[in-house]
Amino acid sequence: MSVSAQESYLSELLPGTKISYKHWVEQRSEITGHSNFLYEILTRDGTRFIVEKNENTKADGEVFTRKSLWFDANSGVPRWYEEEDLREDFRITNTYSGQILRTRLNKAGKILEFETDLSEENAVPFEVVIFFLRKNLQQILQTKEFSFTLFLPLLAIELEEKGLPRSMSMIRMKVEPQEEVQLDTPLGSMKAHKILILPQSGFLRAILPREKTHFEFSIAEAAPHYLLQFVAGKTRHILTQLSPAE
Repeated sequence: MSVSAQESYLSELLPGTKISYKHWVEQRSEITGHSNFLYEILTRDGTRFIVEKNENTKADGEVFTRKSLWFDANSGVPRWYEEEDLREDFRITNTYSGQILRTRLNKAGKILEFETDLSEENAVPFEVVIFFLRKNLQQILQTKEFSFTLFLPLLAIELEEKGLPRSMSMIRMKVEPQEEVQLDTPLGSMKAHKILILPQSGFLRAILPREKTHFEFSIAEAAPHYLLQFVAGKTRHILTQLSPAE
């Protein structure tokens, strides 16, 4: 399938919505933190945007990362993304201009900038992958071999620093529908589809630990297909608050 950096996610954006997840480490039966999301309309340089704001906190409420993803309010197309990691004195900004993604990293005062042509691989940047999965849920469920190319900007930066080609940060992923599940949520019991994404390359799956290659998402069957749970590494992120827009 053809995926574009200019793809619209307007139907998945609901200004006024508040969403929170707890970080649950099953092996220790312990909550290690929370992710809090807010969707609001903001105006910047005369243009209206729908902005996804995200703060990740430790269990005691201390914020350790802040992220914001800006979509054009009329088209639903992503325009830029900002992420700040308060633990490592680092900030990354991705700016979308058509199919060109411009990345700027400021890490402890060191600046690194580069451009990526997403059209070469029809790539989906990491920061919009959940929107992409929600939007394409029905096609994923109906297609036996659904796949897409995932672009990981932070991996591109690491490769750049090591003198390796940034193209290695474009990873072809396959999507495998799993079982249907019934989950308890703040809005009551909801039917969800569990899907797994993992690298298409058997070599990558063989040399990397499973917690770094396999990601599980449980997405609500009913539109707008809220993300109810997801598993990354040893942590399960479980929906604890969902206040829909009025």
